[in-house]
Amino acid sequence: MRRIFTLKTSAAAAAARRRHLAWTERERTLYASHRARVEGIHGEEKAWHGLARAVRRGLANMKIQAYLTAAAVNLKRLAAAIALLLMLLPNQRQSRSCTAT
Repeated sequence: MRRIFTLKTSAAAAAARRRHLAWTERERTLYASHRARVEGIHGEEKAWHGLARAVRRGLANMKIQAYLTAAAVNLKRLAAAIALLLMLLPNQRQSRSCTAT
């Protein structure tokens, strides 16, 4: 028995698919490298920062939500980096004062 599936895609989606199929090995390698770095970040944004569901309707509102989520993740990482830096600084001051005497 044969089954026929009809895919409803837009012209833009079909063009993107054609471009993807025409990728060279270099482009595939670059994309795989990029995807490996970004997937964890997107997963964190979806799991911990509410990006899994749209809060408001519309593409413009979804863009705002994505920008705010990215800003929250960046601020969280910046705070962690500053906290680490502040933890390391007092140790450096103590070691300098000990060696100076």
